[in-house]
Amino acid sequence: MTAQDNRLANAPAVHIELEPFHVIAAPQLAESPLAESGICMNPCCSRPFPPTRPWQVYCCEGCRRAGEAEFRAIGHRAAPALLAWRLGKYERADEALRDLSRAGRRYLGTLASEWVADRARRSESI
Repeated sequence: MTAQDNRLANAPAVHIELEPFHVIAAPQLAESPLAESGICMNPCCSRPFPPTRPWQVYCCEGCRRAGEAEFRAIGHRAAPALLAWRLGKYERADEALRDLSRAGRRYLGTLASEWVADRARRSESI
């Protein structure tokens, strides 16, 4: 183990005290849910199922795991762009940081559009 590895071995985990999106946006999600109730949210499945809980969006454990993996993959792509966008959002003096911030914002918009289009394509192909 190198000195660098040892230093990071006991690094504190990320600690963000922000409620999950589904909690913060509960009233809005009740009016306009991300997934139709009783239709699996996994775009490669999309089959009807009888939900056993009001918040259930996947028909089975396999679809839930696939959904978590997809969200994780999108999160890994989005995280650096989110940091760049936010770090330079209010920057006035450092033009390079402002450029980086704009690139992060553009990337997030493109990523969101591509992801939604990809989900629609996968949902239609079944």
